[in-house]
Amino acid sequence: MIGVKLNIAERIALMGILPSESNVVTLRIVRDLQRDLSFTEEELKKWKIKNRIQPDGRTLFTWDIDFANETKDISIGEVAKGIIVEQLKRLSSENRLRLEVLDLYEKFVEEKTQRGEVS
Repeated sequence: MIGVKLNIAERIALMGILPSESNVVTLRIVRDLQRDLSFTEEELKKWKIKNRIQPDGRTLFTWDIDFANETKDISIGEVAKGIIVEQLKRLSSENRLRLEVLDLYEKFVEEKTQRGEVS
């Protein structure tokens, strides 16, 4: 297990890239990770997090800018980290990596490379 500090935007972005289809083992890990990434009632109230559906079907999240740098330490297992890295690499190789997940790419993929592991 590793601990990763993620801010509000990173938590939302990471939830948005997790796979929704896979094998049963992967989906159980994803479900647990989504639960850890999601916001508590206290966080929703304190940070004034709101969401609404855009005309194009995407969900837009907003929150009080004063809390933009609030972080939560998320425990992520090696398999879950592998799923995240795989998703980020896939998005990058397909030229579908979005600016809002670039920080996640740098935290998960480039951090791994900096330790001398093959990415």
